[in-house]
Amino acid sequence: MSAGLPHPLVWLAAAAPLMAGLELGRRILGNNDDARFAVLAQDVLAHGLRMFPELNGAPYYNKPALLAWLIALVSWPAGSVSQLTAALPSAAAAVALAFVVWALGRDMFGADAGWYAALVAVATQGFFLQARLPLPDMLMTLFITLALWQLWRMTRDGARGHHWLGFYGATALAFWSKGGAGFLPLAVALGWAVVNARDAGWRRLGLLRGLALLVLLIAPWWLFGLGTDRVAIHGAVVDNQLLWYLPFTLTLNSVTAPLRNVFGILFPWVLVVPLVLVQAVRCARGEDADRRDVRALLVWAAVTFVLIGASREQRFRYYLPLVPPAALLTGWWLARALPECGDVLRVPWRLYGGLALVLAAVTSAALGGGRRGSQDLLASLPASLGEVLVLAGGLGAMLLALGWGMRRARMGRAFAVAWLGSAVFVAGAYHWEVDRFNAANDFPRVSERMRPALQGASVVATWGVPELPLSFYFHRRVVRVETVDDLERVMSSGAPAVAIMTDGVLAGNRDRGRLEVLVQERFTLQSISLVRRELANRL
Repeated sequence: MSAGLPHPLVWLAAAAPLMAGLELGRRILGNNDDARFAVLAQDVLAHGLRMFPELNGAPYYNKPALLAWLIALVSWPAGSVSQLTAALPSAAAAVALAFVVWALGRDMFGADAGWYAALVAVATQGFFLQARLPLPDMLMTLFITLALWQLWRMTRDGARGHHWLGFYGATALAFWSKGGAGFLPLAVALGWAVVNARDAGWRRLGLLRGLALLVLLIAPWWLFGLGTDRVAIHGAVVDNQLLWYLPFTLTLNSVTAPLRNVFGILFPWVLVVPLVLVQAVRCARGEDADRRDVRALLVWAAVTFVLIGASREQRFRYYLPLVPPAALLTGWWLARALPECGDVLRVPWRLYGGLALVLAAVTSAALGGGRRGSQDLLASLPASLGEVLVLAGGLGAMLLALGWGMRRARMGRAFAVAWLGSAVFVAGAYHWEVDRFNAANDFPRVSERMRPALQGASVVATWGVPELPLSFYFHRRVVRVETVDDLERVMSSGAPAVAIMTDGVLAGNRDRGRLEVLVQERFTLQSISLVRRELANRL
C-alpha cells in the first residue's frame, strides 16, 4: 500500500456499500426468476414464517426459503415487499462477501493482497448485478466463501481450534440459501485433499464429524418436506437439485456458454486473468506457504468452473462463485507476483490471441443460440455515443493504469485509478442496461393500467407473459396457462376470471370470438391484452 493513500479498510468500507447499493431497488422484477423470492416473501408476511411458503397458492419445495425469510424480515417494518426491500438481503450479503474476501486474502498473502482482492471482487459485473437481484446466488456465494476461508484455517499447518465447525456450518448455510448447489465447498475440499494427498490432506478435513454435523443442520428441511408432501419433495430434489445439474449434451452453444458466462461475470478484471493464471501456475509448484495457498486457489477455481460448466443448465448467475477465487488470485498477483517475480511482464500474447478467437466464437454462438440469447447480448451493448465514451473511458483508464503499474512493479496509486475505471465501467453498463430492461419490462405501469379491470375478478390467468412479476405487482395470485384447454378451465370455472395474454396467443385462440378485450398494452417487445369472457357467454 503506497504512502499517502487511505487505509485499506477505509477504501473497502466505502467501496463495498457503494458498489452493492448504487441504484439499489431501481431494477424492475421483470421475469419469474427475479420475482420468485419476492413473491415467497409476500406470502411469509401474509401468513407467517413457515418452512415452505407458498408461490401463487402452492408450497414451494424447489429450494430452501432462507432468502424469502430474510426479504420478509427487512420488509416487515413497511408491511409489504418492495423492489428495494426485495434486493436488500442480496446487497447486505455482497458487502459481507467483500469483507470475507479481504480477510481471506489478508490471511493468505498479507494486507495488500486482501485489499486488492476485495476491491477487484466488488468491481466485477457479477458482483455488481447480483447484489441488486433478489436471487439466492449472492447469499450462497457469501457462505461458500466463508466456508472455504474456514477450510483454509482448518487445514493449514499447526491449525488448532474449531474451524471445522465454521466450514461445515457455513456449508449448511449455503445449502439453506440454494439447496444442493450449496455443497460446492465439499467438492472444493475434496479437490484440495486429492492435491495434498501426500500431506495427509484427507485427515485434516474431519469428514466423519463434519458430515454428521452437516446432516444434522440440513435435516429439518428434508424432514419437514417429507412430512408435508413426500412426492413433491422427492420431485424437487431429483428434478431441481440433481437432474438440473447433470452434464449437458454437446452443442456449440452449450460448449461456449461456460466461457461466455465466465467472461461476463468477471468482466472487466477478466482481462488480466490470463496473466494471473499463467503466473499462478508457474508459482504453484513448491511447498512454501504462499505456493500452497496459490495452489489451493487454483483448485477452488478449477473445481467450481468444471462443476458449473459441465451442468446441463447454464445461467450467467451460476458462475458468481468464481468471483472470490479469481479476485483472490488477482490480489496475490498484484501484491506478490508483480513486485517479486521478474518474468511477470512476459505477456502470453498467444494465449490472449486464442482467447480472442474463442470469444468471437462464443459471441457467434450466443447470437445464433435463439431469440432470448440474441436479445440479452444486444441489450448489453451500448446504445448511444455517450455510453460508448463513458464505458470506453472507464475501461481505457483501467488498462492504462494497470499497464503503468506493471512496468514499474508499483501498484498503489495505479491500482486506485484502475479500480475507479473498472467501477465506472460496471456501474455505467448496469445503469444503461437497466434503463433498457425497465423500459421493455415495465410491469409496474402495466399493473397500474390493468388494476381497475381486475376489480371483481376472482382468478387472473396469464399466457405468454411471466406470471410471478404480475403476481408481485398485482399483490395477488396469478395462474399460468399454457394450452387452450387450460384457459378454458380457468375461464369457465364459475368464478369471475380474466386472462392476460400476448396478441399472438389471442389471435390463434379458437375461442377468440368469445373473448372481450378490456385493456391493450405494448409490453416486453410485443402487444398484450387483458381479456374476459363476453357477458352473453357468461350468463
